[in-house]
Amino acid sequence: MCVRRVCRDVFRVLTSPRTPYILADAQERVVAVLAGRPEDTSWDEVVKEANRAMEATAKKCTFQEQHLNHRRGFFPALATGFSYGGGQKTPGNFRNTPSNAAALDELCQNQAIKRIAGFGCTAYSLYAPKVHRSTCASLKKLCNKHPTLQFNFTNSMFPATTFNFGPGAVCIEHVDCMNDACNWCHIAALGSFDPDHGGHFVLFDFKLVIRFPPGSSILIPSSIVRHANTSIRPGECRMSMTQYCAGGLMRWVETGFRTLGDFCSQDPKGYQNYCSRLKLRVMERVSLFSTLDSLRGDAAAPMAS
Repeated sequence: MCVRRVCRDVFRVLTSPRTPYILADAQERVVAVLAGRPEDTSWDEVVKEANRAMEATAKKCTFQEQHLNHRRGFFPALATGFSYGGGQKTPGNFRNTPSNAAALDELCQNQAIKRIAGFGCTAYSLYAPKVHRSTCASLKKLCNKHPTLQFNFTNSMFPATTFNFGPGAVCIEHVDCMNDACNWCHIAALGSFDPDHGGHFVLFDFKLVIRFPPGSSILIPSSIVRHANTSIRPGECRMSMTQYCAGGLMRWVETGFRTLGDFCSQDPKGYQNYCSRLKLRVMERVSLFSTLDSLRGDAAAPMAS
């Protein structure tokens, strides 16, 4: 495992396709990880099967304009799982057409897709263990309150997944502003393209360009870190899947399972205290990120029941 601190001078290229890299800030907090891929001789077959499943699902789905042209780029994408924000009155499962929902459910049951999802969640628990445990605890409270919320995978705690279908799932520079700022997003590259010539993962704030071959995973705080992909060559195919947690879900739990407006009207003093503690809450959340020295011990600590 390699460690690289954030460089702000020039863009650097990371070429290792499989070796995990930790990205640490000036305080040596682990802020992102290039998780690579499992040391599993069958992983290439997993990637092939995931590619086949993604391509088959795309043929079964219908895409509206908002699924084809969006802030991440110009390619078909569909989300499944649950979220909160964008006008929702309460947390809820994503609404897809019946045919799209059935196709996405089938895709999430694919064993190759499930293995990739599980690898991303495991990497999350290893490299951001305290954040992972805190998020799991909040999601447990949320699902106890709203038992109709449905996770996509039995081996992953991420509430939502977006499938970016090919053949040209190349993201433009963006941030995922609705995601929780103190949570990581898991991004897995899929498709059939030459990673030496395209499909790189660009972290603008870190000044890094990362070789990102099919089957590899990266975890970043996607709501605050600008990221994109480099283009691929004509005739190639790039797809991806991302797992993430909406910030609204965490806020819903923090405010007692209600909107900020309801919180203000029902408990004005509590709401005022909540707002006054914003900076303190941010620092509390930031403190959950492990340092290079504390990571091993944090990962070994048991999860609270």
